[in-house]
Amino acid sequence: PVNRHYGGLLRIVLGKSLAYLLVYVPVSVYVLGVVPRLFSLPQIGQPATLALFALPFLLATIFFAMTVSVAVRQRESCMLLVVFTSVPLLFISGISWPGAAVPEFWRVVSWLVPSTFGINGYVRINSMGADLSQVATEWNALWAQAAVYFLTACLVYRAQIHGARRRLLARYRTLRDRRRNLQVQRLKKLS
Repeated sequence: PVNRHYGGLLRIVLGKSLAYLLVYVPVSVYVLGVVPRLFSLPQIGQPATLALFALPFLLATIFFAMTVSVAVRQRESCMLLVVFTSVPLLFISGISWPGAAVPEFWRVVSWLVPSTFGINGYVRINSMGADLSQVATEWNALWAQAAVYFLTACLVYRAQIHGARRRLLARYRTLRDRRRNLQVQRLKKLS
């Protein structure tokens, strides 16, 4: 028989990611468009280019976070994870530390995180006036990360659903057996 329970896996992952995307699109517009204007920061990148570049970055980040989220058991741990990883990830991205000074191992590790390609592409678009063809490496890498992290998010969510279902069935069996034992005990007392 077909297990219809897992037919909703794509709906869960895509639904959650769409909800996150709807939250972060206005935030991105504010951070990338409004804030620089408020503080009169120089911007030579085209808004359409920034928007097109932000889409795969947001998707890759959302699916990456969904994948990593299964390792975090308590909500408070997310803040600790962000605090302890943000500065090293900023350094190995090559934007605040010379990229040539980053060891090869850490450079490869930085390719696993969407912020590396997102930061480098954004700087080239906004500070150097690059268009999408000039940041094609970063843009394509972000799309590839979005696809890979979408698949890993589906896999880890499926594992979570399997585990939750297994625990629920075990709990159900325990309660059912306990109820039967109580009924047997009552019948023995009555007889």
